Amino acid sequence: MEPGTIDNLSILYQSSDFIVVNKHWDLRIDSKMWYETLTLQSQLKHRFPELADPDTYYGFRFCHQLDFSTSGALCVALNKAAAGSAYKCFKERLVTKAYLALVRGHVSQSRMTIRYGIGKNTTEGMTHMMCIDGTEGCENPKPCQSELIVLEHGSYSGDPVTKVLLQPLTGRTHQLRVHCSAIGHPIVGDFTYSHRKDGNPYRMMLHAYYLRIPAGKELIEVCAPDPFIPAMDSNWEPQHVTHRLDDTIQELK
Repeated sequence: MEPGTIDNLSILYQSSDFIVVNKHWDLRIDSKMWYETLTLQSQLKHRFPELADPDTYYGFRFCHQLDFSTSGALCVALNKAAAGSAYKCFKERLVTKAYLALVRGHVSQSRMTIRYGIGKNTTEGMTHMMCIDGTEGCENPKPCQSELIVLEHGSYSGDPVTKVLLQPLTGRTHQLRVHCSAIGHPIVGDFTYSHRKDGNPYRMMLHAYYLRIPAGKELIEVCAPDPFIPAMDSNWEPQHVTHRLDDTIQELK
């Protein structure tokens, strides 16, 4: 996926109530900063000016969040009723989300459940970060759970990495990034949670791949194309398949 421009918005799904986009990496969903003119909101307004809702601050109702650095499937409600039905699905934990990531090192277990509680980091100079329960300065940690399934072992620019499928079963800020870092396998390109060491790749390798929202009379189910394949990034060289992606998604369903 190329970097975002105002007119290269990728649509995965569209109905009268919802749009699901494939958000670019390094793109904010919205911004109040005058100098940040390229956001997902500005892309949507450019592509669908007639669908922008003047009753909302940003013109569109985003059903959930993706980090600035994360790409992939993001659902947008086109009216208040649709936003309400999506909100209900998230609140009642009926939504299924799965992410693809490349993580540093070779993960030895083929599947694991990560259960570190996550809180806000209050340490000076680190207040933009989250942290795991038990670390110094970790405020108000809450129980968190993520599932990790190993898809492939290989290398990225010659260094050992593992391609994994991650499923967040709770919804804390930066949850997958913190959990991967906590087990000693930070996400490739995650400068923040690699103790400011991993800044060479062109992006952070985390992608919202699969999204399923049973929103009332409408079932939203999409996959955002996998960006972590050699044809898209020749630095990534898979060497050994542990689980096939298609089979693993079928299991989730």
